[in-house]
Amino acid sequence: MTDSIGGEFRRIRKEKKMTLKELSERSGLSMSFLSQVERGISTVTFTSVRKIAEALGVSVNFFFEPEEESPIKRKSLKKSADQPNFTYTSLTGNLDQPQFTPARIELKAGESQTAPYSHRGQEFVYVLEGELKVMLEGHEETLYPHESLHIDSSKEHTWYNETDKPVILLVVSTN
Repeated sequence: MTDSIGGEFRRIRKEKKMTLKELSERSGLSMSFLSQVERGISTVTFTSVRKIAEALGVSVNFFFEPEEESPIKRKSLKKSADQPNFTYTSLTGNLDQPQFTPARIELKAGESQTAPYSHRGQEFVYVLEGELKVMLEGHEETLYPHESLHIDSSKEHTWYNETDKPVILLVVSTN
């Protein structure tokens, strides 16, 4: 993998012969932000990574180091990607084309995403620790440990951590 997640975004974008303008239009993120991320000047939220992955036509897991090659996950909490705003750990097994993507996500203190968005598929979010703010079609609620959310991802939504403590989630999304 490239040294940074932004470098990996750039590599895939260029492989697909896509301009920053096209990536911006497909992801809904500004060209200047995408350029800064690619150059390692700006950090990304997990929501931004999902938008970029969808715009590039790849799974979010594509940007994170693969776990050991085994049909059984033994080290499910091995950190795959530690970003300034979040930590993403893929819990996907050794399947060629999984129908859903399980992950453990830690949103660090103050990690936030202000603009709701929609994408194809479904999301299941289970709060393991902390308080998660969720906005779904303009309605906002807080989820606490052992509470969950299962939504049609085509409805505008966002979830974020506005507290001073990390939030740890189990997230399962369909592709």
